[in-house]
Amino acid sequence: MSAIRQLGVIGDLHSEDIRLGRALEFLEHEGACDIICTGDIADGRGCVDTSIRLLRDHGVKTVRGNHDRWLLERKARHVPNAHHRETLSEQSIAFLENLPTQIQLNTMAGSLLLCHGVGDNDLRKVWPGTERMPLERSHELDKIIEEGEHRFLINGHVHFKTMIHFENLTLLNAGTIKGDMWPGFMLIDFELRLIRAFTFGPDDSVISTKTTSLDPEANHQIWSNTQSFSGNWDPLLLFHRSED
Repeated sequence: MSAIRQLGVIGDLHSEDIRLGRALEFLEHEGACDIICTGDIADGRGCVDTSIRLLRDHGVKTVRGNHDRWLLERKARHVPNAHHRETLSEQSIAFLENLPTQIQLNTMAGSLLLCHGVGDNDLRKVWPGTERMPLERSHELDKIIEEGEHRFLINGHVHFKTMIHFENLTLLNAGTIKGDMWPGFMLIDFELRLIRAFTFGPDDSVISTKTTSLDPEANHQIWSNTQSFSGNWDPLLLFHRSED
């Protein structure tokens, strides 16, 4: 299997089937060799069956999110816009039941691990700490860093597209295509080492917003592992905010 050059990255879906369809069409037109998704297909304003059909038809490599697990287990059905197992098709249930928690990919810049939280823990968050949000450390991620098998880790769950650099691994959060707070997706070029971010406009049209180097920027914080988090982080955003 050849190493991936251009990788389309779609974050947590939450059944945004219309946006998913537009993101897939856009990424394929832009030349994405492979497309990945961080899961959480369930629980949102759209259709789970349609979302799953799109993922399956376009060959999107997808991991299971905590909302997908909760749906299958009939747990936490009090969440907003919750879906219920009984309303899904048999094909959709089978798709969700067979989703892995982790997928490993080979890129032109090194091995990449796709998961929803961190590894098999679909509820784990990683955050070096800011004024508004306390830090979140992860022994699971520290183990992955120590093992040195992967150069990149892409996850979701946090719904905030950002990049955290460690000495031996770069973590990218894929964000989400849900809601009105910077919903969008990304295209990573591992040969040029660039990340192109896209967002959805008011009519769900695709807008190019920001290009970021995949490499650590000058004077940007590089951590050894999550135990070295200081709680005083200036996030490296993978999207453009109007106040930027």
